[in-house]
Amino acid sequence: MSSQDSSILTNILKQYYEKTSEMIVFLNSNGQIINMNQAARRVISKDNQPSLAHAICSRCEGYSNEYALQSCKDCFLESSKIGNTSFQVFMQTNSGTVEPFTATYQTISQEDDVKVYTLQNVSPQIERQQKLHQQTMMQKTISAQENERKRISRELHDGVVQELLNVSVELRLLKYQDDIDQLKLQSQQIESLMSRLIDDIRNLSLELRPSSLDDLGLNAAFKSYFKQLEKNFGFSVLYHYDSSIKRFNPEIETVVYRIVQEAVFNSLKYANVDSVDVHMTCDGQMIEVEIADQGNGFVLGSEPKGSGLGIYGMKERAEIVGGKINIESKLGKGTNVKLNVPIG
Repeated sequence: MSSQDSSILTNILKQYYEKTSEMIVFLNSNGQIINMNQAARRVISKDNQPSLAHAICSRCEGYSNEYALQSCKDCFLESSKIGNTSFQVFMQTNSGTVEPFTATYQTISQEDDVKVYTLQNVSPQIERQQKLHQQTMMQKTISAQENERKRISRELHDGVVQELLNVSVELRLLKYQDDIDQLKLQSQQIESLMSRLIDDIRNLSLELRPSSLDDLGLNAAFKSYFKQLEKNFGFSVLYHYDSSIKRFNPEIETVVYRIVQEAVFNSLKYANVDSVDVHMTCDGQMIEVEIADQGNGFVLGSEPKGSGLGIYGMKERAEIVGGKINIESKLGKGTNVKLNVPIG
């Protein structure tokens, strides 16, 4: 490279250093701040901050990996080997706000042991991603609601309405009946129809929102729902509840109930089994529920049919309360669904 080209490049890099929104800090071998650009001074004040560690630690609110927000665990400042490290960190700015930054920390001169620490504010990108995620969630929620309304409409039409029509017909026939024995027989038939109608409405109400969930909590709601499944379908749920905690946050209770309901109902409809195991535990910090069957199984990645919620919907429900779902399934060997929800 000619001296002229070198001069031009130096000038360009200098302008970038001075005008970029990227925050750049140069450090010596002892981690002391050599220099920083104007953008970096929004976050790091060089006054009384002889080292990067001191400057960062006084402003750092934690960094995130792919799993969660971390604090000081595995901090890059404690690393004995500095590579081309990139991560997201939350920093308090001079204005007092806490903002997310994409950060890099790397050695740029092995000979002089000079390092550079850079920060790039990613608040706008994260905000756009959150808005996009909210829109996607809203679309899926609306779709799930419409599917559920269609299902309820079909059940009302095919079940409740048909039973009511039968009752109406039987009542009309009573007007023309003079024989007392025949009248008693038809009255018994109407009573039987009304009994089935009451059961249909009760079952539909239980599916929509079990009163026991609001009044007594998850354990009681599960017992009621599983008992109803066995009564209506002859499907046995081997249920175990290992916790002294009786009530949780209402939102958590709803999410856990709906996910377990979906997983159990999928086993009933598609696993070709007569029973399923449901085991729920809570240690005061985390709810863990395992739903396992020994049925048909399915190929992961090809979403199985369900009642409208589906695997992705179950995972999204879990994410609402900070939970996670892990699903394992093998053809001919069954399916295992594990749900973990923090309550702390």
